[in-house]
Amino acid sequence: MRRSFLTLLCAVLLLAACGPEESESDLEMEPGFSAQEPGEPLPLPSGQAAGELLCPGEQPPFVTDFEVRVEPDLPEPRRGSPYRDPVFGFCIVRVTDRQADLSADDSSAGLKNEYSRVQSFNADDSLLLVRGVEATWYIYSTATLQPLGRVPIDVEPRWSTTNPDILYYASDTSLMAYDVRRGQTSLVHDFAADVPGSIMVWTRYEGSPSADGRYWGLMGQDENWTAAWYLVYDLQAEVVVATRDLRDWPEAWREVDAVAISPLGNYFLAYMDRYCEHGRLGTDENPCGLMVYDRDLQEGRGLLRIAGHSDLALDVDGREALVYQDIDTDTISVLDLESGQITPLWPIDFSHCDGCGMHFSGRAFERPGWVVVSYFDGDPNSYWWMDDQIIALELQPGGRIVRLAHHHSLVDEAQEHDYWAEPHASVNRDFTRVLFTTNWGRSGTGEVELFLLQLPWDWDQGNP
Repeated sequence: MRRSFLTLLCAVLLLAACGPEESESDLEMEPGFSAQEPGEPLPLPSGQAAGELLCPGEQPPFVTDFEVRVEPDLPEPRRGSPYRDPVFGFCIVRVTDRQADLSADDSSAGLKNEYSRVQSFNADDSLLLVRGVEATWYIYSTATLQPLGRVPIDVEPRWSTTNPDILYYASDTSLMAYDVRRGQTSLVHDFAADVPGSIMVWTRYEGSPSADGRYWGLMGQDENWTAAWYLVYDLQAEVVVATRDLRDWPEAWREVDAVAISPLGNYFLAYMDRYCEHGRLGTDENPCGLMVYDRDLQEGRGLLRIAGHSDLALDVDGREALVYQDIDTDTISVLDLESGQITPLWPIDFSHCDGCGMHFSGRAFERPGWVVVSYFDGDPNSYWWMDDQIIALELQPGGRIVRLAHHHSLVDEAQEHDYWAEPHASVNRDFTRVLFTTNWGRSGTGEVELFLLQLPWDWDQGNP
């Protein structure tokens, strides 16, 4: 049922904010960079990212109400000039410059973080992976926010959780590793013999390894790009620990949108294109909707009859969970992977638009119980408290919300290029940095830029 929030009466918070053109301090930024040839070592900084606040001074009071707060009309900030969001007060800086950062042979119209469900920061937060919209990949320093160069990787780049210089990626049936400091590529594992008949082994864009980087939930696709195998790979032991042959399944059962392993590596999830009928869930003998399996790929059971946008996360008790848009009830809900119990968190108001959408990022495994929500629509006006915003959400009934920023991205679902303008906000492991993409009102162009929002370490302390 679609229903509106009751607007809570509260005092308007007056936030001291610096405008985009009058920043408190500018990072030293070069006008551009000479892209390294793919395969060359990158001039990487040593040590971790700088921890200083980009906007020094008193931190703003948090906006935790449900008032409709209209996105202000602001000129697009120049790259490298930190500013405070005029409504919510948090510190933001534009990271990329599409006119200066793209290599000469890159036809991308803009630059962005890959996706809400993917970790963009390396193991020590010193490097940031940025995507050109034409599937090109660049490395930036988080200390200076300067682009360091382009890297020659294929699809699904995932940072190592232990080595800050290593990016893993998928290439045909192989898991590869690329050392960004040395410019060297190496084979991690070729799955061709493990999953016969597969031409590609990956998660299909949206999956990530377990929080410690050990377990990888993958699928092998055949020449028709349908799922032929599920498999779980143990990177630490360098062995495939389980496979499941799907080749005898009906073709409709093998249309799988994506697969993933859970944060602690206990469960394998398959997001199937085949929805379950109302009132029932998938079973091991008749899979549909969102399916979950043990790490050995046995004991398949249905979790949801249909899955909207979602991400895996750890809840406030450190349990493995899925936060998601419940399509049947129009609520943001959290699902416990072990028990299957669903807990509704907040209703979603879709009454004012058909093209509204949201994404979730549960990548902050070092701060369990919190996720980032990014909400967009095709209307520059605001009708609901969540419109056009990036929000922190606590995963428990009546949990806290903190409204972080307006993203200034105009997303019209009728415009093909506006897919790249969906904010796809993603969070780092300790929830002190949030990335989001914006076209700053340039609907239909693909001309997007990446912005970084910074939070103080103790932002979640004492918040009502």
